[in-house]
Amino acid sequence: MSPAAAGRPRDPAIDAAVLSATLAVLRERGYPGFTLEAVAVRAGTTKPTVRRRWPNRQSLVVEALASALAVPPVPDTGCTRCDLARSVRLLAESLHHRLPPGVLAPLLADCAHDAALHRRLVESVVAPGLQAAEAAVRRAVDRGDLRPDTDPRMLVDLLASTVYQRALLGGGPQEPRSAGPLVDLVLRGAAVDYERLVRVSETPPALRHLH
Repeated sequence: MSPAAAGRPRDPAIDAAVLSATLAVLRERGYPGFTLEAVAVRAGTTKPTVRRRWPNRQSLVVEALASALAVPPVPDTGCTRCDLARSVRLLAESLHHRLPPGVLAPLLADCAHDAALHRRLVESVVAPGLQAAEAAVRRAVDRGDLRPDTDPRMLVDLLASTVYQRALLGGGPQEPRSAGPLVDLVLRGAAVDYERLVRVSETPPALRHLH
């Protein structure tokens, strides 16, 4: 993001209006039809004002998408199978319900030539959901549910791959009921005792410490 004009403090109300207008224009026109002019008109400001804050449309869209995403909670139910399924659902919900459709793939392509912009996109839009899931995996390793040599990032990448495939290539949102079979497929390779994890997931939360 470019600095505000010298001597003039940035007006947070204008920033908020522009980010909100950006999301609205993306939903109405899609990424190919997105223009700074349309954003400025909708936000009640001018294109030069937008340009002073964001030097290009990619940086504006990245920040707008980040503003639409809440930091996901780390699932912690005492049930590894449940926590990982919940992580997949949270990731799918954030990508398919909070972000305008059809934006992520062309935005990634547009940011590919700029390492700093690509890093900002990954850190602000992609990483938060993955980090929450990684924390759930590390907790599962610590309590002995997953093998000690489990790589949290690799396991999460496996779980998240289908969600991002749908977000980037189309095919609709990840259905809630599909998260469970996906997690089970991965856990059969990573769990110390997969059958015990199934039993824990089927036990009322107040009794899970008995397993």
